Parts: sequence; C-alpha cells; structure tokens
Amino acid sequence: MSERPFMQLYVSDFVGDTLQLSTEQIGAYMLLLMAMWNAGGSLPDDDAKLARVARLSLKRWRAISADLMTFFEREGGEIGHKRLTRELHKALVKSEARAAAGARGGAATALKTKARVPANADGLPRHSPDSRNQSEKASAFSRAGQNTTAPAPSGKKSGWQRPKTHTDAANAIIEEIETHDRSRIAAGDEGAGGDVLMLPAIRPD
Repeated sequence: MSERPFMQLYVSDFVGDTLQLSTEQIGAYMLLLMAMWNAGGSLPDDDAKLARVARLSLKRWRAISADLMTFFEREGGEIGHKRLTRELHKALVKSEARAAAGARGGAATALKTKARVPANADGLPRHSPDSRNQSEKASAFSRAGQNTTAPAPSGKKSGWQRPKTHTDAANAIIEEIETHDRSRIAAGDEGAGGDVLMLPAIRPD
C-alpha cells in the first residue's frame, strides 16, 4: 500500500455518529477506516479479510459486524465510505499541489543559482590570499639567497637563476644571521653568537 497524507478525524462528528457502538465495535471501525485510507478508499467485501483488518476472529467479526457495515457502502465486491473518500480526495489534491509548488520553487532556485555562478566567477580575485603569501615568501627567499646563487649554466638566457632548494634558502638565512652576529660581536655585545645555535638542523632536500 502506498503512503497517504494524514487522515483527518472530525472528533465531534465521529463521537456523535458512533454512540450506538460498543468499545469493541468502535475499535474495529477505526481500524477499518485507517486500512481503507491507506488502501486508497476501499477494502474487499470479504468477512475473513475484514476480520483480520479489525484484529478479530471470523466468528467475533460476524457477531459485531452488522452494526458496523451500516457505515459503509457495498459495491462491486468492495466496501467504501463516502466521507472518507471525500476527505481522501481533498488531502491528495492538497498534497499534489504542495509537491508541484515545491518542484517549481526548486527549479526557480536552481536557475537563480546557475545564473549567479558565472557572475561570482567573474568577480573572483586572480590570486587568493594564500597564493599571494606564498609568492611573497618565495620572493623573499630568492632575495635572501642571492649571494649563494650558482652562476647560470651555459646556454641559458641572461638573468636565469638556478631554482632554490630548501637547503639553499635556509643557508642564506643562516648566513645573514651569522653576519649580524659578527657585527654584534664587533660592537662588544656579549650575547651575540648564539642565534644560529638555536636554529633547527638543516636537512638536505
């Protein structure tokens, strides 16, 4: 059985219409209505099947069903319920309308999103902050290690420099620190000379 929208129960009407029924009959009646709702508005007009729906033995169903069946219409080997059929139709119409509206809204949102993507792409910066920082760091390493750059091999264009390795860049920094320490030592700074010792070991690439 396919899933149906929620079943609306008009409590006052239900209580007023079932005053002549026993508690057992009301329970069976509610089970029949709920099964009928899930089945799309009808159930087989078969005592054995209806007894199973009502969770009663066939003997007990036949003993109490006469009063219950006055609430249903019999036609073509099935039983139906006018009010339930009317409410089921209303619920299905509302459900389909909501689904259609949701589909239209989803399609409209997708079109807006698709239209915004090219506009946002045009407005993106050429370089992200991270890429700019990396470029600036690479440039700083290049400037710091200019003294250790090997001469351009023959056949290379003028201005070509051998690409830096991590070891070259680290050695360039150490050289600058040592030069600074020598200046401090010459000036009589007793704390000079220890900066290089604090650096981590330089590992070859």
